[in-house]
Amino acid sequence: MESLPGVTQPARRKPFKVPGIFAPIYIPLLLLAGALSIPWTYIQKSEQRRQERRFAERMKKVGRLMQWQEFKQAEANGTGTAIGEYLSAKGPFRLWWTPDDILGTSPHKWKRELHVAWMEPEFLPFFQWCYARYTNPQSGLAQLVPVPKEERNQLKAMLTSSRFVSTCSFRSVREGRSD
Repeated sequence: MESLPGVTQPARRKPFKVPGIFAPIYIPLLLLAGALSIPWTYIQKSEQRRQERRFAERMKKVGRLMQWQEFKQAEANGTGTAIGEYLSAKGPFRLWWTPDDILGTSPHKWKRELHVAWMEPEFLPFFQWCYARYTNPQSGLAQLVPVPKEERNQLKAMLTSSRFVSTCSFRSVREGRSD
């Protein structure tokens, strides 16, 4: 691409190269890091499951837990809206239910075609509204629905055929930031 007169191009950064002489040092380090990442990931996932169980217990204590059979009945009746909440790009995923018609009452733009919500700036007002109104643990109106292990494989098909919204509740959304 030709540069325009008077316009300077940003300097291109050269890639960092490690001399081959250091291979006996960095190859074992890479292998060690790879080997350590497996148990570390297992420990993190285990802790995340433990935190989600504690969260479900808190929601149960305040009367905001809906059993799976109740949820299936509500979905079969076509009432309410299921909310899929992503707390980060790597999880966890929470399923909520509200008797409200979120798509009909939301004052903000939301795109149904995107089954999984990602942090697009145009949908940020919807995510913040949905968190404040429905999924906020302290003041939300929605009920948490624990999904049994045996139902997880069919969950996406079930939600796709029902009234469902997907939201991101990343930390920036929960704290009301737009970064």
